Amino acid sequence: MAKRVLVSGGAGYIGSHVTVELIEAGFEVVVADNLSNCDMTCFEGLKKITGRDDIPFEQIDCCDAALVEKLFTDYKIDAVIHFAAFKAVGESVAEPVKYYTNNLSSFLNVIEAARTHGGCNVLFSSSATVYGEPDKLPVTEESPRQ
Repeated sequence: MAKRVLVSGGAGYIGSHVTVELIEAGFEVVVADNLSNCDMTCFEGLKKITGRDDIPFEQIDCCDAALVEKLFTDYKIDAVIHFAAFKAVGESVAEPVKYYTNNLSSFLNVIEAARTHGGCNVLFSSSATVYGEPDKLPVTEESPRQ
């Protein structure tokens, strides 16, 4: 049986692209998104690209611990790729508490649900914006933050 990956924020641009790649690599995928930064366009597109209409989609906010817990109860999750975060740099400067609360809370809820259900690999995706205009491409983890 294929490993099941939860892609939180999976209806967005990057999340939908990662979902396509995961499916093409043979993984089962569950997409969770609250649609606050997108609509269903990308998710519908990934279903068309993969030829799969059976990709589970859960419209939830990962800041809601009970809903995240239910997601882990309803699906056996083997790994998580967490894209469910706010990312607009300008807005994050203007509203830092909103960003801090959302991005940290959603991630902690995912980690806690994963731990409660026996643990799994969790990948947290962050913005490459921390690297500014890099001096050298490709950007790696050793690249200086600017």
